[in-house]
Amino acid sequence: MIEADATARPAPSLALALEWHRRIYDRVSVPHPDYVGQVRDSDPRFPRLIDYEVAVGTARGLSARDVPAALDAFVRATTAVVSALDAAVPPVGAPSSPQVVAAIVRSCAYAHGEWIRIHPFASGNGRTARMWANWIAVRYGLPPFVRIKPRPHAVLFAGAAVMSMRGDHRPTEVMFASMLGDALRPATGQP
Repeated sequence: MIEADATARPAPSLALALEWHRRIYDRVSVPHPDYVGQVRDSDPRFPRLIDYEVAVGTARGLSARDVPAALDAFVRATTAVVSALDAAVPPVGAPSSPQVVAAIVRSCAYAHGEWIRIHPFASGNGRTARMWANWIAVRYGLPPFVRIKPRPHAVLFAGAAVMSMRGDHRPTEVMFASMLGDALRPATGQP
């Protein structure tokens, strides 16, 4: 799903994430069809999502009324980040230095963490956040190192998600750097 975008490098958009969400739930039973591909508190045609509040563990999600504006800011920020990385990494190339790899991992962690913080969907936010991380990684020649399902490194991932709900994406960045190292190790033959 995301690898086809790697060299085309489309701009980040909410429409892209909504399509991922729809595909994730293709042929999956859900409590109500409004929960698939629709954003909390964004459209009165989907009243089940108006004032729909969420939490990750004990961390409350962004208030539903703030989700649409936060998504606009997310798309703008992610667009700025990928525009800078697009200039640094050729479309069919690989990252040129450890510093560029670190910037890509930081961008993956930001996109993942912000999506978790915003929590725009009734369900499937984690899977969609992992799609964002892999979309950025593949875009810049890295492998899709974050498993979509099941949730990777359950305890560590849960702790990083709670920190992201508070706006601190550093634990996710550290975890992603380790996951990328694990993904690259078999390819390089390093122990």
